[in-house]
Amino acid sequence: MSHPNHEWDRGTPYGGPPLPPPPPGGGSGRSLIILTVVLTVLLAVIAAVGVVAYQQFGPGGDTSTAAATTTSSPAGPSDTRPSAAESSSVDPSSPESGDSEQCPTPSAGPATPTGWKSVTGKRGLAYDVPPSWTVKPCGTVIGWEKKCTDGPFGFCPIRTMSGAATLESTACPKSTLADAGLPGASDTSDIMQAVRDESALVADIYTSDSGRVPRVQLSAPRRFTVGGAEAVQVVASVTGVETSPCQGPTALHSMVATTVPGQPGSVMFVIALPQGMAGAVAPSIGDQMVATLRRIG
Repeated sequence: MSHPNHEWDRGTPYGGPPLPPPPPGGGSGRSLIILTVVLTVLLAVIAAVGVVAYQQFGPGGDTSTAAATTTSSPAGPSDTRPSAAESSSVDPSSPESGDSEQCPTPSAGPATPTGWKSVTGKRGLAYDVPPSWTVKPCGTVIGWEKKCTDGPFGFCPIRTMSGAATLESTACPKSTLADAGLPGASDTSDIMQAVRDESALVADIYTSDSGRVPRVQLSAPRRFTVGGAEAVQVVASVTGVETSPCQGPTALHSMVATTVPGQPGSVMFVIALPQGMAGAVAPSIGDQMVATLRRIG
């Protein structure tokens, strides 16, 4: 964001008029493309080393596919696979991840709060996170997944993103309390369409493995600028999430779309903040993170 005083509209986020409904199939095509990419990467890794590295993480609101590590052990206090609102990991060789050379060295911006960490991605944007967050290496991809019959290990990605940072939970090992990242939307440079497509994924992200679908209410779009380019933000208020010892009943899912010279289509900034459990991140932190969004390079 161009300067630090832009915040979420606290008066209208959850009572404002919803966005117009997405066109038929909005969001679904991108999920299919991501699935194809993940399958290709997995096959390449299997052929090269005979082992697929795939570690699951616990609930993070993002059903995150987060952090490239080496084992295939199940996660969470009940020793089960994470639900669609929980996190896991994807191989860093994915086209979504990028090499370390593609990400500039993080540096503070004009709106960086004292002590916060800067996060850069390969899509020409940077943002900041509080000191307690973990900034993922440039080659790490996080995202969300759901059960499916034809996906790797019986799971299919819903959304993945690089340029990522997470807040790990101390109460629930391998779980996250919040997730953020910079996914792309290369199929459209219309930022309103990009945020519509992104919002169409929210219910799926927070739907449990048992099939409980949450309620999603979208804020009115808020327009501002990032590095001189138009940007739009929509905040999804998610309620009725199936709870667990590591997952609260509600979540805030912030989605920003903008454009960056040299990047195809739109570039997104997504923050997932599960609410209603111990250690939940205050919504005001999300406001501050959005205010630090800036161009790099």
